[in-house]
Amino acid sequence: MQDILLIDNLAQLKCISDPFRIKLLECLYTTPKTGQQLADELEIPRAKIHYHLREMEKYGFIEIVKTEQKISIIQKFYAPTAEEFIPAPYLLQFHTDSQTTDKSEKTSKSSAKELKLQIDKNELPQFKKELKKYLKKASSKSADSHYEVHIEPVDK
Repeated sequence: MQDILLIDNLAQLKCISDPFRIKLLECLYTTPKTGQQLADELEIPRAKIHYHLREMEKYGFIEIVKTEQKISIIQKFYAPTAEEFIPAPYLLQFHTDSQTTDKSEKTSKSSAKELKLQIDKNELPQFKKELKKYLKKASSKSADSHYEVHIEPVDK
């Protein structure tokens, strides 16, 4: 087991942000367990446990540390891959820019704020899709709000 696993993409961050998955990691921290053992311990259907285990394994948060064969069933024992999971600083980088060059634009958009995010170009299509869904949902809740989004590529 590593000391620290650096979360380096948004998909990983989203995966680990689920409170139920954090609970599963806590259960696996002391001793490796099978999906069935977790299901029994948490009193949750085994299918739900296995879904979350597969997702966490896919993104590298857990791994199979041991297998045992009982009759015709192969039991997989899972354990965390690290003691700590820390997001990379660049995943959380953002800042607001309240400086506007045109004074008339500044007064007409007095409540508008500019938020700058740095996103890997491979993850940009998924980000756009989720942002659009979020804005649509937020706009329907508050009809008097206005959202304006500009996405510009940035050279590093």
